[in-house]
Amino acid sequence: MFHRLGLLLFAATLSATPLFAAEHLLALDPAQSRIDVAVKASLHSFTAHLTTYDATVALDDQGRVAAARLTFPFRALNTGKSERDKAMHTWQQTDTFPEGQFVLTRLQPATSGDAFDVTGQLTLHGVTRELHFPVTIGRQGENYLIDGTAPIDTRNHGLPVIRMFGVLRVDPMVHVRFHLEGRRTS
Repeated sequence: MFHRLGLLLFAATLSATPLFAAEHLLALDPAQSRIDVAVKASLHSFTAHLTTYDATVALDDQGRVAAARLTFPFRALNTGKSERDKAMHTWQQTDTFPEGQFVLTRLQPATSGDAFDVTGQLTLHGVTRELHFPVTIGRQGENYLIDGTAPIDTRNHGLPVIRMFGVLRVDPMVHVRFHLEGRRTS
């Protein structure tokens, strides 16, 4: 449903802004990273996989996440059924709003060493809203592992609830699950 979220999640090229200039970047491994959108509907649930995205994660000198941005093309969200994908593009108005973006604005430590509370700006369907969700940021040797689930209410982005035949509907609350894995570039 977040035709290319997810939260998500990205087809635009990230520009190197001063926010990232003084930082060390995390080189994500696309074979080990994934972004999925879990959707519930009256008759069935499904998961869409984001096949293309551009993520930039910057680390400070101590190796902590200092900034992050994720952009994605909505057409890169694949549910495994072409007719369903086509219907999602119509619902999302992909031709008018081809991209989504998430920009990290705050990362606060939570209850344990690997747990953090994320705040950021999510833009979907041309509407930007603040989003909060938990993540874990761990290390396995040289690899950084970033995992989380972001609940997103599509109605907050001006998208209507999908209804069919008066009784069937798609839940407007979707869950973007992600696993990002990579190594510090320098």
